[in-house]
Amino acid sequence: MFHLVKDIPKEPFLVAVSGGQDSMVFLDYLMRYPKHQFELLYFNHSTEHGAEAEQFLIKFCAERNLVLHIGRITRERIKGESPEEYWRKQRYSFFESFDKKIITCHHLNDVMETFLFSSFNGTPKIIPSERGQYLRPFLAVSKHEIEKWGLRNNVRFVEDPSNVSTKYARNRIRHLILPQVLKINPGFGKVMKKKVLQEKFDSSKEIS
Repeated sequence: MFHLVKDIPKEPFLVAVSGGQDSMVFLDYLMRYPKHQFELLYFNHSTEHGAEAEQFLIKFCAERNLVLHIGRITRERIKGESPEEYWRKQRYSFFESFDKKIITCHHLNDVMETFLFSSFNGTPKIIPSERGQYLRPFLAVSKHEIEKWGLRNNVRFVEDPSNVSTKYARNRIRHLILPQVLKINPGFGKVMKKKVLQEKFDSSKEIS
């Protein structure tokens, strides 16, 4: 079982999925509770992997009678706009075309990365467990717990090859900086988990 920081809604909701391990593990968790009524959201970023993940999810949902909504890029990237920011804006524009609560699959490692990312800009922040229509019940779950669940329950997923590329700032933090931070302070994850559970932080803005 995972330690949830928010209750799962009783009314019908949406779950944002990518086809990657994190979202497929949390989807596997949610599917074990038949009382939950939800549909899935997937945003195709018009990359080669985007097409692969879309086909994977279409097949997955067809086999389990799940409803899948697919979003796509609607404009060209503006000069000076980073790929990460461009994709993020397009993705959230698609999500916000729905009027239901949306569960996103952010987890504890995302919290640590976001705290580091925002700290480098002088404004350290923690991902809030709720913001508007977005709910993030899995913020206290570590990547290690996700991997263990996936292995134990044989959860299928498709890996985005761009996740290992350090040309993106977020990935440099994930693969190069965070491991060093954990060597310096092995308790960093526990500190972030405590903050998530207490929610004693400025959640007026966020990076995700």
